[in-house]
Amino acid sequence: MAKSTLLSQINIYPVKSVGGISLPSSWVEKQGLCFDRRFMVALADGSMVTARKYPNMVKVSSSLLPTGIIFAYPGLAPLKLQYSAFKMQDTAATVWADSFSAYTTTDEADDWFSEVLDQRVELLFTGEQSNRVRQKLGHNVSFADGYPLLIISSGSLAELNRRSSEVHSMDQFRTNLVVDSDEPFIEDSWKRIKIGEVEFEAVKPCERCILTTVDIEKAEFRPSKEPLTTFSRFRANERGGVFFGQNLVAKNEGMIRTGDAIEVLEYKEKEYYEDLDANKQEFVCVEREHVAKNFETFWLEPQKGAMPTYKAGQHLPVELNIDGNTVNRLYTLSSSPSRPGRLAISVKRVDGGEVSNWLFDHFQVGDTLIADKPNGSFHIGNSEHEPLLLLSAGSGVTPMMSMLRDLCDQNDMRDVVFYHQCSTYADIPFATELKSLEKQHQNLTVILALTQPSEDWQGLKGRFSLSHLKQIADLTERQVFVCGPDGFMQKAKNLMLKRGLPEDRYHQEAFGVATATELTLKTVQISLDGTIFEGDNQRTILEQAEKAGLSVANSCRAGFCGACKVTLESGKVHQPDVLAIQESEIAEGKILACCAVPQTDVDIVS
Repeated sequence: MAKSTLLSQINIYPVKSVGGISLPSSWVEKQGLCFDRRFMVALADGSMVTARKYPNMVKVSSSLLPTGIIFAYPGLAPLKLQYSAFKMQDTAATVWADSFSAYTTTDEADDWFSEVLDQRVELLFTGEQSNRVRQKLGHNVSFADGYPLLIISSGSLAELNRRSSEVHSMDQFRTNLVVDSDEPFIEDSWKRIKIGEVEFEAVKPCERCILTTVDIEKAEFRPSKEPLTTFSRFRANERGGVFFGQNLVAKNEGMIRTGDAIEVLEYKEKEYYEDLDANKQEFVCVEREHVAKNFETFWLEPQKGAMPTYKAGQHLPVELNIDGNTVNRLYTLSSSPSRPGRLAISVKRVDGGEVSNWLFDHFQVGDTLIADKPNGSFHIGNSEHEPLLLLSAGSGVTPMMSMLRDLCDQNDMRDVVFYHQCSTYADIPFATELKSLEKQHQNLTVILALTQPSEDWQGLKGRFSLSHLKQIADLTERQVFVCGPDGFMQKAKNLMLKRGLPEDRYHQEAFGVATATELTLKTVQISLDGTIFEGDNQRTILEQAEKAGLSVANSCRAGFCGACKVTLESGKVHQPDVLAIQESEIAEGKILACCAVPQTDVDIVS
């Protein structure tokens, strides 16, 4: 007999974007679960305030009382509200494009939430029945984003965690109903279901936003943008939107309880999402090569299938099984596409590094790993025949070796300076090969700098500095490629730009999106649809426009959906490489307001 699919969890979120409460049972209304998102924090004009901008909101916890509600937040005295004390004055409220009437609560509540957010806000109440009527549904809805209910199966979360480099919990996705099922995305096939006394209809898959990247424990955004990054590989549509869970509407009112069976009344065809991870291959380690102290190269060959193509400088996404857990990492290829047949990742052992230490201690010849297709935009590209500076420190040498090997093999050794900084003589990577290549190619100059040199060391000493930079001839004429620790890269960039290097000749490797805060703070003028305001080169266009009181269409706030696409009429921005915008669009002046950061004065049209 087939195992029944059961309702394992019921969650409500009394205030939009704050922590949830798990219940053993709940009364279901058409506007949503009883007590679910009946409150919302808002600005004075009624516009919603959420954890998309204030991630610390997830640290607010709630407890229901027969006559009111209690809110708690670390470092503050709890807020105890009685429904009878609410002012219940009509006030404007806005959730996305929906404008409607809500009700005020108490001055004490407004003050308490203002202290939590360090921003003057108000706590609004829907009333017993929300005044927000959605024409698509034909009835009212609470302060939820768009639909009253969300359902996700435990199997879907397990599949996400199997693929992701980080561990995720249901709390991140703010789902109302959790279904106990081993089958991933079983909920995608349900059109109509019955739970307890209530029939539900699945309206649409739930498109996910940056809110899912908030680390619930730390109350801050994950720099990796997980799980959106993983979703983009197997749960994305044609425009880059990512989906997880199904939005539901209740067809009648009634009671549901944990342990209730899910009765499927009608099935539907599952939505199709291209699985980019289907391109993954299994590779076997065929050789381990000593590179330097605590630095090894692992040579890999595909178990079956063709060797993937790549450009020198790109990285290889690898998947390892460590103690029963799937771990994902990006390693730059040190091999060269000019030497087909094998790939190589060169790994430096890092104190406390989970993956690097595991590779050194356990990954031997004959062992296998899973790898996706090489990718990345850090390669020489259109810099053909121009003089080059390849500047690295630590394990940042790996893409430089790939580029250098490729240049040598292609007999394209134009004027190239190869600079590498490390600690001691024993730490110099690829020392023999570099010496040999420099002898073979008169246009190659190898410069090595040691931060902890011995007394007889004849090369450069200390960390990268202006005196080191002066050793490099014709700097401003070179295309410069830099890879290493963040501090090294930032110092290198600052020094070279001050020496006159054009910024468009500076190229930096970073596996994540480079943060604007690495730049020296600078004031810029931002013009948005003719309205000019003062901003800076640290925050995104969207953040700064909202702070200035201007509205820009947006949804995911993470570069996945494209809702905030605008036109850059003049000026320069840093536009990270994200899914929702193509290089051809960038060439036409398009940018994403949610992740583009102004570098100069800019004129933008929405």
